[in-house]
Amino acid sequence: MPYALGIVIAIDVSVGTRYSSGVKKILSTTLVLALLALCLCSCVQQQLVSESGLYDVKLVRNLKAGVDGGWTWGKGNAYAQQKTGSIYIAPLDITLVREKQPELAPLMVPQMHDYVVQYVSQALAEGNKANNMNWKLTDKESEATVRVDMALVRFRPQRPGLRLLSGVGGHFIKIPGISDVVGKFAEGDICMEMTIRDARSGQLFLACKDSNRKKVRLVSSEAFKRSGNADVNLRTWAQRLARVIRECSPDRLGNETLRQKIEERSWWDVAKDRIGW
Repeated sequence: MPYALGIVIAIDVSVGTRYSSGVKKILSTTLVLALLALCLCSCVQQQLVSESGLYDVKLVRNLKAGVDGGWTWGKGNAYAQQKTGSIYIAPLDITLVREKQPELAPLMVPQMHDYVVQYVSQALAEGNKANNMNWKLTDKESEATVRVDMALVRFRPQRPGLRLLSGVGGHFIKIPGISDVVGKFAEGDICMEMTIRDARSGQLFLACKDSNRKKVRLVSSEAFKRSGNADVNLRTWAQRLARVIRECSPDRLGNETLRQKIEERSWWDVAKDRIGW
């Protein structure tokens, strides 16, 4: 960054003999803003790098995908090419959060497994019926056709008492922004990485990273539990995984790739995803 500012200063001096001070200020301001934008983009891209080691591809931010960052294999629909197969769901990896949350983190492993089995089983049943296929879940890694891996890379539980205080206190404490700041800290933080790949060849089909996809409503039962933010987000991610698998069925995808389908989603569909419709 000091090097970049040095460039701005050098350019500012070089144009001093030819332009007015007003033009010099405009040029300097424009260059500084451009450099700040580049730095911001660099920071955002850095956040999308895999922390768990699940993927080594470059994720792309795409609002229509409904995740912080994603990557999809753009060479056809491998799932639809086979009439029979099995999907192995690897246990949720909590290595990066276990030390800081030794009590809550282990509870998320069976919780995520139950959500995934529930929603993915439904998606497979619908796909099988619509396309005369026979895909199923398997708990035997060696028999799988497709493998799904998930890793929790960041987790901070919510603070129910503080969250309630921020919601109620905002009506009485008229300090601009204070309720938002307290609320943000009280809501907790959670981030997940996920990949789908060929279980035999290791070919990566999809990789994504997402955080805090769904907020806990203040009037919901989850609002009174420390793990409430984890519960709603794990369930949402399991539903998203099931939706991806269902959308890859021949009757839904046709001759498109998953990447094409995502890019062609309407903004109305994106909005409905965001608010949980």
